[in-house]
Amino acid sequence: MNSSLQLGKIMGIPVQLHWSFLLVILYIAWAFASFSQPILGRSYGFGGIEPSSLRWAYSLIFSLLLFTCIALHELGHSYIALKNGIEIRSITLYFFGGVSAMEEIPRNPLLELQMAFAGPALSGILGLMAFLLSTLLDEGSPIGIMLWMLGFLNIILMLFNLLPAFPMDGGRLLRAWFATRMPYIKATQRAASIGKLFAIMMFILGLFSFNFILLFVAFFVYVGASEEEAATQINVSLEGTRVTDIMSTEVRTVDPEMTLAELKEHMFKEKHRGYPVVSGGEMVGVVTLTDLQKVAEKDRADTRVAEVMTRKLYVIAPSEEASAAMKMMNKMNICRLPVIEDGRLVGIVSREDLVRAIELCSGQDWKR
Repeated sequence: MNSSLQLGKIMGIPVQLHWSFLLVILYIAWAFASFSQPILGRSYGFGGIEPSSLRWAYSLIFSLLLFTCIALHELGHSYIALKNGIEIRSITLYFFGGVSAMEEIPRNPLLELQMAFAGPALSGILGLMAFLLSTLLDEGSPIGIMLWMLGFLNIILMLFNLLPAFPMDGGRLLRAWFATRMPYIKATQRAASIGKLFAIMMFILGLFSFNFILLFVAFFVYVGASEEEAATQINVSLEGTRVTDIMSTEVRTVDPEMTLAELKEHMFKEKHRGYPVVSGGEMVGVVTLTDLQKVAEKDRADTRVAEVMTRKLYVIAPSEEASAAMKMMNKMNICRLPVIEDGRLVGIVSREDLVRAIELCSGQDWKR
């Protein structure tokens, strides 16, 4: 089941809403409707507004505007990426903020600096605009309070994202700065180490202050830094390796007229979980153990492979980078890719082939 709802497209990018976002919208609306206190000489919260229906209405509008600002923050990154030819698969709004699913992180330090800085810069601009507009209104007016809080929280969002720790923008800015002075992988490792140090400090502070939000953020930062380091290590390990270098050339295929009972015997005998389906020298589909299991045992003798096989094919050329095969498998959530050259099936590349190549090139065990 898809856990996100697509709201529409902006600049051609699908914008999705995760179910957790709905919960935090309601929580923020409740929180800001429940209190009012002075911060920096201005009212913070709608607790003093009457009647209660008006207080709740302003608080709900505020929470929606706040997450609109978060979406604009992500669009700032995406605009620079699209402008430089980097594909953005989607933007998803979660309870903790927005996440842009980029096809790849640029290896050009200057471009990464621009992309990473675009989000915080936009949050800062939105914050200053909201601050200025709030000064034109009465301090106690609901709209004045709303604009001042939007300004304040956008500035907080900007500063938080500038922390030099992955996966925040500050971590990417730090990596880009290091990458102008050292190899990319070393720059990533150094930036990730600093991010982990920040996470440990936040965890200790959260532990002693009983601040569960800080503990959660510390965990989020530590995991993000570790994953960024691992992902970069994998991508760098596969540099210069092409699909033809790691693919299996001895490919077992099946005929579309084979029965599923025969296919089951094939799978038992050869210990394969899937096969390319070839007819007349041309690949026409793929059949897997999952396809077989969808058909009852009693019907398999009368059911042909052609009736259950997947006809929508995801294939790759032998000249493609191995990292491209990994990205395609992750994107399509598949375990293997047929390798096609001049219309002919010349091999197959699997996740196991990629893991083996990564281990050989990096000297690390990535299966654990």
